[in-house]
Amino acid sequence: MNGRSLCRKCTYWLKSAQRKGFPTNKVSICSLSCGSNDLTKYGVKNENKKIYEKVKHFRNGSGRSNYIENNVDIMHLGSRAYLLKNYALKKRRRNNIRIRRKNKKKKFFNFVRINYSFHFIKKLMICTLLIYGINNYVMDMTLTSGSSMCPLINKNGVILFYICDFSLRLYYELRNIYIYNYLTFLNKFYIIIHRNFGHTNLTSINNRILEKIEIMKNKIKANKNIYKRGDVVLLISPVNNKKRVCKRIIAIENDKLFIDNFKSYVEIPKDNIWVEGDNKMDSFDSRNYGCVHVNMIIGRVFFLIDPFKNFSRIHRNKNYTMELDRFLFLSS
Repeated sequence: MNGRSLCRKCTYWLKSAQRKGFPTNKVSICSLSCGSNDLTKYGVKNENKKIYEKVKHFRNGSGRSNYIENNVDIMHLGSRAYLLKNYALKKRRRNNIRIRRKNKKKKFFNFVRINYSFHFIKKLMICTLLIYGINNYVMDMTLTSGSSMCPLINKNGVILFYICDFSLRLYYELRNIYIYNYLTFLNKFYIIIHRNFGHTNLTSINNRILEKIEIMKNKIKANKNIYKRGDVVLLISPVNNKKRVCKRIIAIENDKLFIDNFKSYVEIPKDNIWVEGDNKMDSFDSRNYGCVHVNMIIGRVFFLIDPFKNFSRIHRNKNYTMELDRFLFLSS
C-alpha cells in the first residue's frame, strides 16, 4: 500500500468523523487574526507553511516508514489543512455573494445613469412642452361612447382623432392672408394690362384674370365660417362644463331652421351653431339646450378608429345629407 492511498484513506476517515460528530480541530476566526496572543503578525502564514511542507513530505514518500508512528500527527495536520482550505473558500464565496447583491441593488435602483443632470432636465422639459402643445393646439384623440351618433360612431365606444380649434383658426387665417394678397396682385396686374395695352390684343388674358378674381372672392366667402354644415365636432357640453360631447353641425350663423316638426323656426345668431346627433331619437342636443357658441368647440373630428372593426376618415358628407326642407333660409 503506497503513501498516496494511505493519505486518501486518512482524509476519508477524517471527513466521516466530522459528519458523525467526533471532535476535530476547528479553526476559529479569532485564532486567524493578526493581533492574537498566540501567534505573531505572520504566525498564521508560517504555521500554514509548516503544515503544507509536512503533508508534501509525506506524499512524496519520505515519511512512509514513520506513517504508523505518526498517524495521529498526520490526521491532525490533514484535518487542519482541510479546514483552513474550506474556510478560505467559504470566505471567498461569501464575499462574492455580497458583491453580487450590491451590484443587483445598484442596477435595480440606479436604472438611469444621469451624468449631466442639467441636460437631462432640459430635454425632459422640452419633451413635456412639446407633448402639451401638440395635444392642446394641434391635434389630439379621445375615447367616446354612446348611441347619439349611431351609425357613424359605435355605441360601445370608439377612438376619435380631432384637429384642435386653435390650429383650424390659424390655418384659415393664413389661407385668407394668402388669398387676399393673391387677389390684390391680380387686380393690380389687370389694371396695368387694361391701361397700357390695347383691348383687342389681350382680351383673352383679361377674361382669365377676371375669372380668377371671381374664384378668389368666392373662396373668401367660403372661408368666412371655419365650421361648415355637416362637420362632426367635439365640444364642451352647455349643460355640464366638465363633459365633452360629439355632435354634427346642422346650421351655422344667419341660418333659419325649422324645429318642433315644422311648427316653429329659429334663426341662428352670429358666432353660433346648431348641433344635433345622427340618431335623433336618442340624442340630447340643440333641440334641448338651444344654439351653441363656436368658442365651446374643442375641435373638428377627422378620423375614427373602431378597434378591430373600422378605420375610416370622417368627412362632412359621410353618412349625412342636408335636409333642405328644414331650412327657411340658408346663409352664404
